Amino acid sequence: MFVSVRRMLGFLPLVGLFGFAMAQGGEGLDLSELQKKLHIYGYFSTRYEKVWNEPDLQDGVIREESSPGEFTFPYFSLMLQQQFSQKFKLFININGEDFDSLDIANGWGEYARNAAFNIRVGKIYRSFGLYNELLDAVPVYFGIEPPELFDGDHLLISRTTNLMVWGTFERENGTIRYSITTDDGEGDRGSDTFPIGFDLRYTFNLDSQVVGISGYTSGGDTAGDRGVGEGSPDGGVLPWMAEDAFDIIGGFWEGTFKNLTLQFEYWNARHDAVRDPNAVLTVVQNAGLLPTQLARFLLDPNGPLTLDNVRTNADFDVETWYLRAGYSHMTQRGEVTPYFQWDWYANPETIKNKTYGGDNEAGAADDGEFSKATIGVAYRPTPNTAIKVDVSSHFYTLNGEDVDYPEVRVDCSFIFGK
Repeated sequence: MFVSVRRMLGFLPLVGLFGFAMAQGGEGLDLSELQKKLHIYGYFSTRYEKVWNEPDLQDGVIREESSPGEFTFPYFSLMLQQQFSQKFKLFININGEDFDSLDIANGWGEYARNAAFNIRVGKIYRSFGLYNELLDAVPVYFGIEPPELFDGDHLLISRTTNLMVWGTFERENGTIRYSITTDDGEGDRGSDTFPIGFDLRYTFNLDSQVVGISGYTSGGDTAGDRGVGEGSPDGGVLPWMAEDAFDIIGGFWEGTFKNLTLQFEYWNARHDAVRDPNAVLTVVQNAGLLPTQLARFLLDPNGPLTLDNVRTNADFDVETWYLRAGYSHMTQRGEVTPYFQWDWYANPETIKNKTYGGDNEAGAADDGEFSKATIGVAYRPTPNTAIKVDVSSHFYTLNGEDVDYPEVRVDCSFIFGK
């Protein structure tokens, strides 16, 4: 069991904010009162996933393979929130899987001057669409998997940032909430880059509807946080890029109509990138690329594997949208919520091999495009317990043929401390 020293050092700003909060508390600080304001909560979760008949191109022939089922047991998220005063609070979210490792997924200190101006410093889940700030609270939303923009194998953007200024403004018919974020960018950014993100949303009709836009710019050329062979990146820059300047814009809407909840989001990420020839050759030689992917990476797919044969220009767009619907119904035995989801995602640059930075959904398709239909049900026998079961079908094109395969997921979770 370990916590990364590098990650711990990243929380030094929190220590400074903590000290400032303590100093602002004045003399005679009552530790017993602080303990009363310490809120500890979280959840445990166990998940099972199984894929059948997944198409794979082998020697020009499509064959189907079934993967063994996978258990995640247990997964937990422990959250601690301390309110030092009306103006200062501290939050830490510790995640763990199989009790083999611990990860501080989210930890920050916040100074609140008033409702319209708050400063948050640390490792912060950025406000970005409907789900990013909720994904560590699986029991509270319908569905099991995140929307494709925050799928761990093909993140549109890194989930966390380091500095966020945010606030709210009350209006007669609703509430406006804004946030502006900045951070160190992705990987080894250039000295002249200035990444910045924003989120603007309006909640109205007695909080039953929310509409908003989010965006991000890398502020110049940056690089990924992973090298080739180190797995899928934790952000939007692929490992074989020498540099990548990218911008993201998107919008979202959620509406609740009695028992029915509808959600929709659309996102576009425009990349102006340059491939690293050495990294590309490593990928081509080891990652088992499709013919369409070889044609994208090499000037002559049938030519020699040399640096001069690498196509270095890599301007492309990543797009995704989803529609989700859930209907909540109370019974004598608890709450039952059947739900439906349709996700669409397209990334023409990615590959299938995750070891070399790819994604086994979009990267399995000729054109990097796939759709996923999901139906499922969430059952809550008590407000603190959630049992979810859903089935998905993936649709894409492989070797010029339309193919699909099914996947089933079961998730059981328990909330504590609420």
